[in-house]
Amino acid sequence: MAFKLKSYIYSSTATKQGIDNMPGVDKGEDEKLTSEYIIGNLEKLHNKCVGPIMTHFNNLPNSSGNSIGLTSAYRCKNLNAALNPPGVENSQHIQGMAVDIVYTEGESSEIYNWAIANLPVWSQIIWEFPEKRGMKSWVHISYNSENNLKTKSLASNREDLHEHYKTQETERRGKYTHGLTIDADQSIV
Repeated sequence: MAFKLKSYIYSSTATKQGIDNMPGVDKGEDEKLTSEYIIGNLEKLHNKCVGPIMTHFNNLPNSSGNSIGLTSAYRCKNLNAALNPPGVENSQHIQGMAVDIVYTEGESSEIYNWAIANLPVWSQIIWEFPEKRGMKSWVHISYNSENNLKTKSLASNREDLHEHYKTQETERRGKYTHGLTIDADQSIV
């Protein structure tokens, strides 16, 4: 699947609130955040993570060919702060290093497990709110060419899910459990 910048910068929140979400708008606050830097990061994220996910899931038997949707990728600082709830201040989305993906023809656990098993590099992957099911649950995946830690996490409002994934290796921070060691299991949701 070819990289399309429009897919990575579109935001309904930005459109509704009149926020300029073009890469480079934050350069005045942080000189590193040039359009070239952000677009370069988005292209790497696409080539290393999103493109392979799209190719796999869009080519499955019975797939419509549009089974992967991007719900949030690049966010300028104003957009990141305007979200409800707001994105974290140091979000990788601000640098064009992260994307949130939904699977329109299945569960987010399928993307999460496939990405972990098949992508050679990534920085962080979060199975986000699986209790919402379907397209209301998503996978956050990031790629940082300088630091790909392969951190696996769960975000959930359900305590039983955090308990299910709790091990000596995991670390809990609010709605997040980081350092997961087992696959996402949709059957327990």
